[in-house]
Amino acid sequence: MRAICYISNFAQHLDRNIIDDLITSVNKNNKRHNITGILIIRNKHFFQILEGERSSVENLYAKIKVDSRHTGVIKLLDTTIDDRIFDDYNSGEFEVFQKFADLKKLYLYFKWIKNAEYIPADGLIELTTNFLKQNS
Repeated sequence: MRAICYISNFAQHLDRNIIDDLITSVNKNNKRHNITGILIIRNKHFFQILEGERSSVENLYAKIKVDSRHTGVIKLLDTTIDDRIFDDYNSGEFEVFQKFADLKKLYLYFKWIKNAEYIPADGLIELTTNFLKQNS
């Protein structure tokens, strides 16, 4: 199993209808490929965590990097995992957060990263915290 976490910016041409279509597409496609995780959409930025079988996550991330709907994709985490952190979404459900108050799972994710002694954990947590503060 693999987990990839990234941030990116909206492409300038994204409007609310395109974002709604994107959310629908994310849920449908990730369920089909048994990818779990979260997508946070805040102030023209995306923050996403993908979990699943190695090939499924790698293929999806390769598509994301060239997707014209967003720019400036920065990978924050790419690691092998034994179990899904977002295990209550293991049926392929994918959580889309658009509110700052809904981030308890993200907190638990960071706690897991620290407990797993993932070497750049502190930097990842600081970068993500700053990202969320600027976009809250």
